[in-house]
Amino acid sequence: MSQQMGVISMESVGGHGLDHVNKILAGFPGAAFKAAHNALRRAGDTAKTRAGQFAAAQYTISKGDFMRRVTEKTTVSGGSDGVAEVRVSFAGHVIPLLTFNTKFGRDGRVQTQVKRNGGATALDHAFVAKVFGPAAVFERLGASRFPVEQKYGPSTAHMMENDQVVEQMEATIRETFEARLDHETLRILDGWGG
Repeated sequence: MSQQMGVISMESVGGHGLDHVNKILAGFPGAAFKAAHNALRRAGDTAKTRAGQFAAAQYTISKGDFMRRVTEKTTVSGGSDGVAEVRVSFAGHVIPLLTFNTKFGRDGRVQTQVKRNGGATALDHAFVAKVFGPAAVFERLGASRFPVEQKYGPSTAHMMENDQVVEQMEATIRETFEARLDHETLRILDGWGG
């Protein structure tokens, strides 16, 4: 099983909101950067927790199965002149095909649907069995009974590279950043976040 990695990256989030915060916090050195940094971190964390929901909307995997198989990390980077970017990275191995919408009957015929917007595909040379552990989808590599190869769907990282998922992640980051920026600014003005 190969480990793959996907990254959602947002640069210069904020624009007008940051100008407003810079004016409000002008008397507090470094406070605008801190407010923006905290707001971006929260935006990345919010998007990260919603990743399973976004992936499950595009792929035939449950949110829970997605979250159990993903490793994620939020990184905020930038200089003292302002926060430049938030990166939400996802890593994970390819996922066994039975985790997706895969059906098999008594006749041994296997059908699978990995993406929600696609139809089911018949896997004519595949079968479901317990060969190396739990039940999985396998395919013979030749005419003889062995060797066999287990069949997998995409990794969590690959799913996070889907255009619709990226779009939803970016929208979540933007919306959360804008909402949190005001909150972080008020915390600093009230003496809690300075």
